[in-house]
Amino acid sequence: MIIRFSTIITAFLCIIAVKTNFADVTSAQMHSDTVVYIRAVEIYGNVTTRPEILKRFITFDIGDQLDTSALRVTRNNLIRTQLFEGVNVFPHIREDGAHVFIVLKEAVRLSLGYSGEYGTHKYGREKLWWSVHLDAGLHNFRGQFEDISGGVSFWERRGVRASWDKPFLSTPYSIGAAAAISIYPDEWLPLDYRDISARITAGRRVGRYSQVSLSAIPIMRHRTVREEIMLGNDATVIPLSTIPNIYEAFGVLSFVNDLRSSRFDPQKGWYLRNEIRTNRLYYDLTEPFVQFRNDFRYYLPMLFDDMMALRLSVTLRDSEAGYYHRLLYGDAGQIRGYNQKELGWNFIANSSVLISAKYHKPVWKAPALKMPLVNTVYSGVNEISYRLDAALIADYARLYKDPHGVLLFEGPAQSGMGFGGGIRIVIPEIRQSGCIDIVWGRKETLQGSSHEWKKVIHLYFDLFY
Repeated sequence: MIIRFSTIITAFLCIIAVKTNFADVTSAQMHSDTVVYIRAVEIYGNVTTRPEILKRFITFDIGDQLDTSALRVTRNNLIRTQLFEGVNVFPHIREDGAHVFIVLKEAVRLSLGYSGEYGTHKYGREKLWWSVHLDAGLHNFRGQFEDISGGVSFWERRGVRASWDKPFLSTPYSIGAAAAISIYPDEWLPLDYRDISARITAGRRVGRYSQVSLSAIPIMRHRTVREEIMLGNDATVIPLSTIPNIYEAFGVLSFVNDLRSSRFDPQKGWYLRNEIRTNRLYYDLTEPFVQFRNDFRYYLPMLFDDMMALRLSVTLRDSEAGYYHRLLYGDAGQIRGYNQKELGWNFIANSSVLISAKYHKPVWKAPALKMPLVNTVYSGVNEISYRLDAALIADYARLYKDPHGVLLFEGPAQSGMGFGGGIRIVIPEIRQSGCIDIVWGRKETLQGSSHEWKKVIHLYFDLFY
């Protein structure tokens, strides 16, 4: 296969020249008994992706008989990589045969993430605290589909993290590695923690839309005691100086099916992740357990470009995992209407179910504005537009003390629900979004005999749904 490269301008002029007679010539070819062979394949617009990588997704070669179905399959293969915003594959019939043109527009490779979190308790006392997280990732690193990313956190929660993932394109296999260190306070105990973790992953594609992976995740948690003792709810003395450091190693087996229309702001399709996790690889002072968790998301297009996002997540364990691994819910990534980790303190929860629904309605779209300076950060982006969406939100979660509580519907349980709305600003050219949600959560009064609805505001970047 011969691949020629040029600039986007050259490709644009080529398309104009070809399209003047493409329709008539192709129509005549389809109604002719003459066999046409491919004499040349020309690719334009692959600024980063290497030609030997692109060859793996092209289902035809020079010398093959021209087959329009092979052109369609090639286009679908390239779109499915998520590396290109635009893909055009078409033939131009000449005297010596067919010249196939592949014109690409690469998607944004750089992703920037900005997020923040806050807590209402620190060391068992009511105190508002904040943290800010900055993340950056580079997709298709070195033009070989590799992904590298890193991030930092500061203020009350401080830390650094980095990850690397690489597929072996000649095979269905991939590998990945990550490392992180984080320093943060406990919300309810006078302790500071320093977590150091790593991840090594091996994965394999299963069909076009699925992947299975196996990971080993060693974790070390070091604690610093700020007070020697504290009083429990029943006035008992808890000797914190005896709380040890934690050393664990998890094994994680996951299976992912991804049939979303896009990984950023999907408008249709579904996503399912099933994960089995256990600390039986190594555990010292923690309780051994096996945990199953699923995350199912369904995107349903509605009338007038509206969209409904649905989510179901279930957690099950084979035994009680203890205080260190108790389930705590709250905040924008789980059940809104509650502060971070606010739900789940009535007992040590070991299983849970989460149901969420979010209805998005576009209310305004700004015309695109030319911004040449954006190209210095996001290659190929010279103009920016943004869209304003309104949303209705409904969340529900229920936590069970029993490891099999979700299946048995018995044992101590705590539930929470939230209803509200939100505004979302989406910048599709650089795949960024910002959200503000105002949700009222149903909470017990101090007496515990009735309920009240309290408002919680969530600010976050990027889309959880």
